[in-house]
Amino acid sequence: MNWNLYEHEKMKEVKKNNPDWIWNRGDTHVILGVPGSLEAFKTPVEPGNSFSPGPGTYGVSSWVYVDGALHAPEEKKLEDLEWGYEKGYLPLLNSSWMAGSINVHSALFTTMEDDTCRDYFTVRLKNEGEKIEEIRFYLVVRSFGASGGPVHSLKSDRKRVWINEAPMVLAKREAYAFGAVSYEKSGRDISQYLRTGTLPGETEVQDGSTWASGAMEYRLVLGAGEETEFDFGFLMHADHWLNGWMKPQKLPLDVAGKKEQYLREWEEWIRIRLQLPDKRISDALLCQLVHLYMFTVDNSVRITPVSYPLWWLRDGAYILNALNKGGFHDFSERACREIALRDAFGGFGAEGDGPSDGIWVLTEHYLLTRDKAFLEEMFPHISRRAELLMQMRRADSPVRKFTEFVIPKCMLDPNIDLMCLPAEDGLIMGRMDHGIRVFWVNGFAYMAMKRAAFCARELGVDDTVYEKEAHEIKEALQKRAGVDFGKDDRDVNSALWPAGWADRNDPLIKMRFREFWDKVRCPDGCHSPEKEWTYFEAGEAHNYLLLGEREKAWTSIEWFLQNQTAPGLYTYPEAIDGNTALLWPRTRGWDDTEFVTPHGWTAAELFHLLRDCLLREEGGRVIIGSGIPPEWENEFFEVKYMPTYFGKVSFCYNPEKKVLTVHTDEKCSAKIAHELPFEASIVRV
Repeated sequence: MNWNLYEHEKMKEVKKNNPDWIWNRGDTHVILGVPGSLEAFKTPVEPGNSFSPGPGTYGVSSWVYVDGALHAPEEKKLEDLEWGYEKGYLPLLNSSWMAGSINVHSALFTTMEDDTCRDYFTVRLKNEGEKIEEIRFYLVVRSFGASGGPVHSLKSDRKRVWINEAPMVLAKREAYAFGAVSYEKSGRDISQYLRTGTLPGETEVQDGSTWASGAMEYRLVLGAGEETEFDFGFLMHADHWLNGWMKPQKLPLDVAGKKEQYLREWEEWIRIRLQLPDKRISDALLCQLVHLYMFTVDNSVRITPVSYPLWWLRDGAYILNALNKGGFHDFSERACREIALRDAFGGFGAEGDGPSDGIWVLTEHYLLTRDKAFLEEMFPHISRRAELLMQMRRADSPVRKFTEFVIPKCMLDPNIDLMCLPAEDGLIMGRMDHGIRVFWVNGFAYMAMKRAAFCARELGVDDTVYEKEAHEIKEALQKRAGVDFGKDDRDVNSALWPAGWADRNDPLIKMRFREFWDKVRCPDGCHSPEKEWTYFEAGEAHNYLLLGEREKAWTSIEWFLQNQTAPGLYTYPEAIDGNTALLWPRTRGWDDTEFVTPHGWTAAELFHLLRDCLLREEGGRVIIGSGIPPEWENEFFEVKYMPTYFGKVSFCYNPEKKVLTVHTDEKCSAKIAHELPFEASIVRV
């Protein structure tokens, strides 16, 4: 075997030679992680809660042998595996599936202790049949899985498992037995033994091939309706040569106490409370915040860990603003400071919308916090970006900005520093996503100038230059719209949201949106979802919402609610794996890759869309119900503690009295209005 190959290539060869092994699923996954932790400490998890404690480590599975058959979630159909977060949105990952008459329920979460990340895993077995069952439960450890890596040694004292000479696994209950197998010596995998309900004879192995595998075995008898539980802890990367200082986990293992503390911490972080007639809406909205916050590394956001190990400015702007609107103001301030000096960066290098994206996030934080000291500190960075945009709009030669880190496939591209070509007709010819996207880049520039002007006024600075620039950009866009608007799919997912240059009452804009819907999104009245760049359809739906096209927006929303890459966890894909940093191939998992998931831009767009369906700002107003469906007229619903530009806003609707009661901060100066699709009077308290 060539040891210089990627792990995926090694895995492909072993998989080809051993098709009878139980292999990892590779169809989808989610990623758990302590917010701010390194990429190396995120935990990829496959359906059925088979997981790897950190990318490139090893695989963990929970299997059950009963009635002469081995049951493994890797071999179950996706629809036979229930998956969801605690209460629908707190990132304790619950999974349930059936092993004959035995219900296998597991719970997994990741936390930080003693400056190290640890996974905790609980498996509960319940006999839902009518007869006594003799059961063998296996906690399986292998070199491959959700995101495995080389395993060259295994041993256990039935309470701990040493992997690569380091104590990695701790069990609360002592196992009946432990067995391990060396692929180098036997050519076999632990799954071949467990299919017959037996363990290999060895309890300690060395394996030069690095494909060692093993299992802890528990034997038990459960009567009808009886259940039992197993708790395990996993120390991440304890086998690294620099991690000898790590404190090992100690018995007794208090997983229940750690779980309670963990959930309490997340309840503090997620302050928004929703009681809606359709629970899918509340879960989908809050799940996006959970995914995005878990993805963070230090004070940086991520599109998704491993696939995109960098802050991509455009995607990151949507993500950071979603976290900010979700109440994560402290993190958002730190993140804003991280990029204050950086005008353009990302996986494709410097792009034309970069300066505008930076202004967007800096000003969004001010709007949500009204922190004048922050604005005073950041305004030089806002004005510098605005000046760069003015330079780009008048450029007679390409404008370039070097950015250090891009994805591998772009590293030899001769134009990764290109922000824009020479200007045309008073518009920036800006690069975005391997193309010159006139309406996207200039639409964001318009929004950036309006934001710069607003901030100038807030600080008592002359706003004339910014307002003049915004006016000229808008005029140039409107002039060009008659010829080109709508030819690029990106036009209709940014014109009203978030750029705001387009007028919802402009007949041309309305016509082009209608044409896009009839030709692209819903030809012949049949919805054709965007399955590759899913964030674009979420953005389109947001724009249709602001056009007053509630039904069109809901056509897309309903698709997102019903179609998820990880059913029950509201995750979505990006088409292909071609834009990544090529790190997954360095692990033994996610080998049959067809897409990137979970995708943070889609998560952020969906959060913004669902949030604005419930409540949104427009000028000096807070508007409630722009996307609330008509069928909620006779249902109670409530939204509490939603951050807005005017402070936190809460509201509830009484269907019997047709009254919308709105609570705001005492200093809230905003007017309250509603766009509910039914009659309701507003009572402000």
